[in-house]
Amino acid sequence: MILAALAAILGPRLVGPQSRSAKAPFAYDPPEGFVPAKDVKAGEAEGAQVWVHEAADKKNFDGSLADRKALSTRIILTHSAKEMSVEAVDLAKLVEEMPKAFEGACTWKPRRHEMRTRADGARVGLIEGNCDREVDLSALGLPPQPVKMRKLQLMFPDDEGTSIVTASYPTDQATRWEPLVEATIGTARGVATRVPAPAPWTHGAWAAAGVVLGWLGTAILARKGSEPPASDTSRRPTQRGAAKARAARAEAVDDAEADDAGDDDDTEDAKA
Repeated sequence: MILAALAAILGPRLVGPQSRSAKAPFAYDPPEGFVPAKDVKAGEAEGAQVWVHEAADKKNFDGSLADRKALSTRIILTHSAKEMSVEAVDLAKLVEEMPKAFEGACTWKPRRHEMRTRADGARVGLIEGNCDREVDLSALGLPPQPVKMRKLQLMFPDDEGTSIVTASYPTDQATRWEPLVEATIGTARGVATRVPAPAPWTHGAWAAAGVVLGWLGTAILARKGSEPPASDTSRRPTQRGAAKARAARAEAVDDAEADDAGDDDDTEDAKA
């Protein structure tokens, strides 16, 4: 029973992944070409770090923006004191809440969610979706203008909670920005390794294994205890052989003495 209890408690933790603190503050480097934003929009969280692409500041000779889409390409880093789970089942629950979270800002349509494992074993959550809306141009006598945006959110566990990176860019530029933003999963620093507690069934499985091992060990010990000592069994043939050898030597001595006695008798007869 003791072995089963130890196996149930220690087994799942010894063979499974272990939680590990980062022992350093979280630090994020955006893809090349992104610079700190000079202005923070009202909808962006207070205290957040915001980056925009450097093309947003480039203008043509006439003063117009060289790349208007660069204005809507932003990366925002926020932090939550909550230790958010990045397991696939928990990410799925967050995805269900996304439409309500973006209500009024855009129409959220999920695309994918998954957990990524870094080279150091740290786990990072990824959620991606479309965030589309329409711009009302009725004041100009024009029909509504659709604005199609893509959002890619990365969730990094850290020693103080969870750091959340949200990248926003036009949908038609997704193939350009997605791989670059996803590459930052492996370059971020201060990422903690946070794993969930072992599933209840694993404790039962290890307890059962402990019972089987305990039973086998007891059976082996009992079997050894019922067998005669190996030393006694090995001595019997040797002792018998030694007894026979001693008997043979005694018989030979007796025969030799008898012969000697006979020789002595013959010698005495000859003298007479």
